[in-house]
Amino acid sequence: MSWPSAPPLLAAQHQRAFAGLPARIQSQLADVQSVAVVHRGHLAFEFYRPGVTADTLQDTQSVTKSVLALLFGQAQADGFVRGPQELVALRLPQLLRVGADVRVQRLRFEHLLTMTAGWPGEQTAQRDRDDDLAWIARRPLLAEPGARFAYDNGAANLLAMALAGAVRQPLSAYARQRLFEPLGIHSFAWRQGAQGYDLGALGLSLTTRGMARLGELALNEGRWQGHALVPADFVRAATERQNAGGAPLFSAYGYLWWVSPTAASRKAERRTAMANGYGGQWIYVYPPLDLVVAVTSRRTADSMARGQGLTLIRRDILPALQRL
Repeated sequence: MSWPSAPPLLAAQHQRAFAGLPARIQSQLADVQSVAVVHRGHLAFEFYRPGVTADTLQDTQSVTKSVLALLFGQAQADGFVRGPQELVALRLPQLLRVGADVRVQRLRFEHLLTMTAGWPGEQTAQRDRDDDLAWIARRPLLAEPGARFAYDNGAANLLAMALAGAVRQPLSAYARQRLFEPLGIHSFAWRQGAQGYDLGALGLSLTTRGMARLGELALNEGRWQGHALVPADFVRAATERQNAGGAPLFSAYGYLWWVSPTAASRKAERRTAMANGYGGQWIYVYPPLDLVVAVTSRRTADSMARGQGLTLIRRDILPALQRL
């Protein structure tokens, strides 16, 4: 996977902007494992810790959710789903036969995409239950669908199962054909649950460059090489505030993407869109600078708490490019 060479002046600016960054990451940001910075459509900076390369597949954790949102938009473009307002049970009829709260029958894809299904939040993996439809659906509802945000792996896994039913093939196969291959992403892995479904909450492994390429698709509102790969109106909705969000990132939420204002005084400007995974896995899309940053980090509780990946983005990369 490659990018066009930057014009000489921009390439020299990139070299100056990031001159001391590898040494800082190596010595001061030990959790960070890899970085890819794409600025104005050019690969401006890369870093790989020893043992990691541009070809290394890395577990993106909950970045999987944001990729799942792009797949939903692709399925909408292909006519497999009508859109976020469609009832989930129309694409997953088994949902009506598991003895769940009657309100589950009223779930729309929008509720799963915005984490407002009404179940209590679940942020950890349940290895034997991640794709257990009955277990997910029978959990007690704490609120009416659409009423409150709760970051919930179960909701994302349910969305993945429903979407697989809609496209009539495993999500990984659909993603390879309709999303990854067109973007030049030829290497990935997708973990399955105990029931054999590709998971939606986590489990997607990508290269750092592959993560950056998906960020570019979001930055370009679903267009790639002059073609509309994912509908622009869906990508805009996915990366705009749909609700106030909450834990674990304490930021506003779109359609399985975290969002935040680019600047307090720029209300009309496109928001920053973030795909975030446990430990510090990031796809950070910053429209004002035509910028995408992909970062992978150690997948530990300590790495999550230290937040070195986000520090790198906000304190090092953004200021360096803003000074150009």
